[in-house]
Amino acid sequence: MPSDPCDRLTPDELAAIPLFADDDRAALEWLADHMQVRCFESGEIIFQEGAPATDFMVILEGELHFRRPGDPYAPVLVRTAGHPTGVLPFSRMKVIAGRGTAVGFTRIAFMPATELRELVYRAPNLAQKLVGEMTDRTREMARTEERTAKMLALGKLSAGLAHELNNPASAALRSATLLREALNNRRSEAILLRGEALSTEAQQLLSKLSDTIAECGGGTNSLDALERSDLESELADWMESRNFPAQLAGDLIDAGIRATDLEPLVKLIPHASAIRGMRILVYDNQILCLTREIEEASRRISDLIQAVKAYSYMDKTPISEVDVEYGIDVTLRMFQHQLKHGFAVKRQFAGHLPKVPANGSELNQIWTNLIDNAISAMNSQPNGDKVLTVRTVLEPESVLVEFTDNGPGIPQEIRGRIFEPFFTTKPVGEGTGLGLDIVMRIVRAHQGSIHLNSRPGQTSFQIRLPLVRS
Repeated sequence: MPSDPCDRLTPDELAAIPLFADDDRAALEWLADHMQVRCFESGEIIFQEGAPATDFMVILEGELHFRRPGDPYAPVLVRTAGHPTGVLPFSRMKVIAGRGTAVGFTRIAFMPATELRELVYRAPNLAQKLVGEMTDRTREMARTEERTAKMLALGKLSAGLAHELNNPASAALRSATLLREALNNRRSEAILLRGEALSTEAQQLLSKLSDTIAECGGGTNSLDALERSDLESELADWMESRNFPAQLAGDLIDAGIRATDLEPLVKLIPHASAIRGMRILVYDNQILCLTREIEEASRRISDLIQAVKAYSYMDKTPISEVDVEYGIDVTLRMFQHQLKHGFAVKRQFAGHLPKVPANGSELNQIWTNLIDNAISAMNSQPNGDKVLTVRTVLEPESVLVEFTDNGPGIPQEIRGRIFEPFFTTKPVGEGTGLGLDIVMRIVRAHQGSIHLNSRPGQTSFQIRLPLVRS
């Protein structure tokens, strides 16, 4: 070891590092002559995101933590003593994609990337290890970017799903509060009414009127607004003429109660008891309507949960017989929050398609990326209709799925690059450039094909999935 931690690097120090152990003395001497050691205190920035990538580095002591500040989902990559980083042989890296920070006292050996070509000839064993390291790093970076792309897509879906769940959940909570109030009011009126002496005939008539309220709003379902208004005015006049509260008229009409129904009742019981009886009939209808609203809200919540389960293919084996059209429908449901604002979705399904052998969750990733891209494309043009058309066709040996949007189209000069990893036309933070790369890899893994047709006002992606996998 050198006497000063940041002194010139020696061949003996390199020889003690497994990365360099397989090269001869001459190679180690050349490396030591062409590497410069720099020291960093804990927390010191070694390199910044966006800086030019100009050096091959080897950690001699301490740790380097690599973070991507712009990607909240990316893990922290840790490089410890003996590990290489920076520009590697045959690497096309031009810009550093993250920030490097020293953890603890850290010594790093730097070599200008311009020396790497000669390094390959001077230290062939080291070069071979570095090529393997670059392959591993590229694979890890691809996994990180894919994870980020999935998390971004999940974030969009989760936000929309939370909104879609919030609406029926809020409706159910509101209806439950009103239902408790209606039940309490009805119970109070019923207790007061029971304390009064009512004839058997009056009790039977009141019970019969309550039993006729069998459906929420059943009294006005077949009426238009004008007819309902006329009936309410007529009942209100009848009630005012007999000193009954006319504000109950609208609710009684909704419950299906008319003046002809109330006339026999008011002849049998005292005035105050008749008012309590009318209020009980109103509360009976309110209770029926509120329970119906809670039932509908609960059904919507259940449907959304079932859609999430179907989208994620919970409790399903990786490869199974998949209903393609059902999977597309479920995925469209996950985008409902975005699509209901100014978008028209046209489903041109063949119907009764045979199921295809596939990983259902991965197919849903395809539909998710294509729908998300279509929405982004159509949102880029503020005026005009936004139409997403999804078509399925049964072909002799495959199922064709086509997504077509009426966005601005994909320029000719970049069509050949759209499936390249990390290529994106979206603003920073909105896309990783891996959406279509993921689509391509999943389609190929399923032995299918993908084809693009695009012109201004129409972009179509055609996916073909085989009916039988070899």
